[in-house]
Amino acid sequence: MFEIGAFPFLLKKGKLQVMIITNTSGKSWILPKGHPENSLNKPQVAELETYEEAGIKGTIVDTKLREEFKREEGGVIIIYPLRIKKILDTWPEQEKRERRLVYIKEALSLVTKKEHCDAIKHFSEPNMIKKLIKENSK
Repeated sequence: MFEIGAFPFLLKKGKLQVMIITNTSGKSWILPKGHPENSLNKPQVAELETYEEAGIKGTIVDTKLREEFKREEGGVIIIYPLRIKKILDTWPEQEKRERRLVYIKEALSLVTKKEHCDAIKHFSEPNMIKKLIKENSK
């Protein structure tokens, strides 16, 4: 079993911010994610889940930059870097979730699921930030 998610980010003056959300119980901070859908490819699922769960319109930066992380419960989660283009005032799951746009250090202090922390660490590594900046400028 696998899930598909996104690392929704903004770059401000070279500093990386990520949008994190609560799970539906409101007890844990996570990255937006969901299950595959027959009518959508994996990057489209990541974009859709980010819209529904976090109220973000954005685009996958580069599908080759995706990464797979082992889930604690078994299976994997595939994470795509998603450039935030617009943060919406209303979104489908706003009654079920909170969201926060935070710097990496704060995200790592709030997010408790190992695979989500691993994804945040991966996409905030200096070499990855260079790739995100390069793709962000296109």
